[in-house]
Amino acid sequence: MKNKLLSYVSEKIHWRHFFGGLSFILIILQLIIGIFLVFFYEPSLSDAYKSVQHLTNNVTGGSLLRNLHRWIAFSLFLSIIIHTIRCILRLDFLSQAKRILWLTGGISLLPLFLLIITGVILPWEWKGYWLMEMIPNYSEFVPFIGSELKTFFINTFTLPRYEVIHILLLPMTLLILVDYHFLNRLRKRGVFQYIFRHTIISLPILMVLLILSKHITIPTEDPQVIPFPLEGGHTPAAEWYFLIPLLPLMYYKGKLIPFLSIYLPFAAFLSFAFLPYYLRSRIVQEADIIRENNNFGGGIFKKVVKGFIVILLFAVISSLIYLGAYNSPTFGCNSCHNLNNGIRMGVPPAAFKDRNVLPNLNDNQWMMGHWFYPDTVY
Repeated sequence: MKNKLLSYVSEKIHWRHFFGGLSFILIILQLIIGIFLVFFYEPSLSDAYKSVQHLTNNVTGGSLLRNLHRWIAFSLFLSIIIHTIRCILRLDFLSQAKRILWLTGGISLLPLFLLIITGVILPWEWKGYWLMEMIPNYSEFVPFIGSELKTFFINTFTLPRYEVIHILLLPMTLLILVDYHFLNRLRKRGVFQYIFRHTIISLPILMVLLILSKHITIPTEDPQVIPFPLEGGHTPAAEWYFLIPLLPLMYYKGKLIPFLSIYLPFAAFLSFAFLPYYLRSRIVQEADIIRENNNFGGGIFKKVVKGFIVILLFAVISSLIYLGAYNSPTFGCNSCHNLNNGIRMGVPPAAFKDRNVLPNLNDNQWMMGHWFYPDTVY
């Protein structure tokens, strides 16, 4: 019976396809946990953080699930990075038969990215408020329509609207893309069998996420428990990914900011997503033959070498993400932004949309500096 179960689980599962399946499992878990969280969330500026505190401190399992939602969001991108590296090494972008698969996989990064941003804003504590304030400033650098975009984001922001975007529009968009990416082909083999097999083989990673969610949690006892200002630096958080394109706003001025924060990331995204469409040539047909003949076979030496390349590339990419955001204090702003200090944590200032009342909100270097170095930039 044991051997039969192992055979059933391992059938059609290979380590080089594992992280694509793991990413899908993490997306499903995020949707399930999100449905639970939304029942306790109050999308109003005065009560949003109070409802999050109630969920975390009083609802059975609320703290674990909220922190699991956070850790899964961070881990999902790492899983996708490994999956993408494997696809690149397999030369999938040169296969004309996989053009739609590649395109939908690349475009899926956009709703995932926006889910992280809106998910950080919704609790409406110090981090959510600050991130929302930086989005209009960031959008101002978009060519031709930047100033209109900035005004649009400031004037139209409400928590109920962002909740609808986060729990409805973005998940629907993502599921449609995932369906085109691989589910429509998977139905013939059995979607539920696929989910079951990959859930079983993903259990060690899921257990690690559970442990992290239990022991490295978002503080919610404010104002009773107040951490130090820089506490939480080096602690992985989902907003790290969004902080990377924002970093030039802290270090540069002028034309370098839109180039590094807007043009370069956008060009890289489009180049990656549409790779199979502008590589249509004779070389593609020849690459198809080479790829089909090799198919990552060729003995254990080739597998070890390609496995090493995957690990090396993943280490480089994840190190760059870490170096760009590791000193972001994910916990410590409670030390100043707490309810004992008046209109602070969980209760944003009444004039939070008014740049005339709060002129520092237009100063990108000050805003980014205060995020990373709250004890020296204030």
